[in-house]
Amino acid sequence: MAEAGEQVTGTKDENYDVISVLYHCLQGASEVGQYIQDAEQSGDQELVDFFRDYQEAQRDLAERAKNLLGARLIRTEGVQAGSEQKAVGKKGGASGRISGGQTNAQVSSGGRGEDDIVDEESKESFPASDSPARY
Repeated sequence: MAEAGEQVTGTKDENYDVISVLYHCLQGASEVGQYIQDAEQSGDQELVDFFRDYQEAQRDLAERAKNLLGARLIRTEGVQAGSEQKAVGKKGGASGRISGGQTNAQVSSGGRGEDDIVDEESKESFPASDSPARY
């Protein structure tokens, strides 16, 4: 039986949650641009720095959410494809093993070039939840 949230959205709650976080991170990174302009116009460099740090953090979290969502969707598709292949194998031929499947490393996140640097550095501390700090 489907969970309550899945019945409403047609999507697993966990995937919906990641999509929602991704949306809000991107929205936050976008909207803070106005705050940066306001702080620049008032000459308040402390606020400019704070808002830029916030924007960068939101972009970094959005990039992590995109990568996480992509990996989860690939796993879900792989499980479904594996089930289909096993069913075909029972009927007559396929081994049930998925070959040539796409890995998370092959998924392009579509982010900025410098985002890849953060992703590479965060692999070193996986499965820690926080990416490396930049000061």
